[in-house]
Amino acid sequence: MKAIINNTAKVEQETIIVGVPEHLNQLEAIKIGEEDLKDLLSPLKEHQVFSTNVGTISTTFFKVEEKAHKLITVGLGNTKELGYNDYLKIFGNLFQALNSSRITEASLLFNSFKSQKVEKEIIAEILGQQSEQSIYHFDGYKTNKSAPYQLTLEIHTEEDDIAKSIENGEAIATAVNLARDYGNIPPNILTPAYYAELIENQFNDTNVFVDIKDDETLQKEGFGLIHAVGKGSKNGPRVITLTYNGGKPGENPIALVGKGITYDSGGYSIKSKTGMQTMKFDMCGSANVIGMIEAARQLALPLNIVGIIAAAENMVNEEAMKPDDVYTALSGESVEVLNTDAEGRLVLGDAVFYANQFQPNIILDFATLTGAAVAALGEDKAAVFNQNAEDTLKSILGQAEIMDEKVFELPITATEQALIRKSEVADLVNHTNGQGKALFAATFINHFAGNTPHLHFDIAGPATTNKPSYKGPAGPTGYLISTIVQWLRNQ
Repeated sequence: MKAIINNTAKVEQETIIVGVPEHLNQLEAIKIGEEDLKDLLSPLKEHQVFSTNVGTISTTFFKVEEKAHKLITVGLGNTKELGYNDYLKIFGNLFQALNSSRITEASLLFNSFKSQKVEKEIIAEILGQQSEQSIYHFDGYKTNKSAPYQLTLEIHTEEDDIAKSIENGEAIATAVNLARDYGNIPPNILTPAYYAELIENQFNDTNVFVDIKDDETLQKEGFGLIHAVGKGSKNGPRVITLTYNGGKPGENPIALVGKGITYDSGGYSIKSKTGMQTMKFDMCGSANVIGMIEAARQLALPLNIVGIIAAAENMVNEEAMKPDDVYTALSGESVEVLNTDAEGRLVLGDAVFYANQFQPNIILDFATLTGAAVAALGEDKAAVFNQNAEDTLKSILGQAEIMDEKVFELPITATEQALIRKSEVADLVNHTNGQGKALFAATFINHFAGNTPHLHFDIAGPATTNKPSYKGPAGPTGYLISTIVQWLRNQ
């Protein structure tokens, strides 16, 4: 979107966009040319030409100073009650409607969208974010591609300072859409090596340094669990490290770790034919970490961040790991593999231990890890597990509630801490046949964080969606990028 701030009441565009509250007296005085907006809207509302329900789009024509204009109204409901999520719906529905109608030029009366609970800078940021995020589409492998949608939006307001807020929102949306792009790439193309190449190209000529460890290096340096998962494929594993130094030199970083299983067949503990479908999305946790770092870079956040991406294919060949195998982790501990489809916790075990080498203040990892988390919380909610990070957890949970990204804490208990050690032949075991499998997996990963504060986010449900919404289409969602970026901004 090309946004142009216009401080005058003179409207040149044929299409005018207005937010309409439940009661027009909630609108502040807004002029269009020499006419008052309330006077223009009152007869239309009286005849129920438009709806004031939150996010409802209505279209009609009206005259301003004897000139006909197309009027697009967006319902706001009661502006005393509007919250962050309402604005996601308001602007998401608006930009999807503009895109659907291929409207390329319009004037938006920004002051008509104000409310009492949400600051104007936040409203402007959501506008910027939804202008890109809500209309995302991926057609990279179609021969009949649609032309890119380009919108020039003239934003009428005396608030000059909202321009930067709009840019910030667009930056966050760019990061979300980048993660979606990675998630949508077919697995025959997005091998670990190609994934690493894409990431390296993404951050070329930026202040994000990219280091890539190939399969031989991983084996040589002792990443035994990542190597075990990836050695069943001709496309060897990679560990990609992203270093963003926006803070003070020597300041301890925040570590973000992502599960990047570019395809998961289940290995010898093979999935069913329906279970394998959508397993290209098993790298969404890592894609979301990349999005978080891209947003931090674009927003120039004054922080040091290290991102660790554990990328591998979990496939079957004569080299593949088998149930009952034992491998040595980067930590030096032996791990018995009882289930090769419990591979995410293996790669994250090595990746989290490796992240600790950077002496982070806290480690956050993100993974499409367990169906058990989906069974417990449903497809639209993430689970989080905490070790020594109560204040951070409270802050992130509060931010997630605001950003309409639902996260709920599940426990790590002494039961699971004992179960991960229940092996007759090794220090640790990667699977339990009992209940509480999401808790077991989280505890296994958490073990490798040592005493470092650690939060594990199981996003198996909400990392993708099978239905479109005002946030965008079906497919990868970039879940928790907005929440974590906002948390980073508040540090």
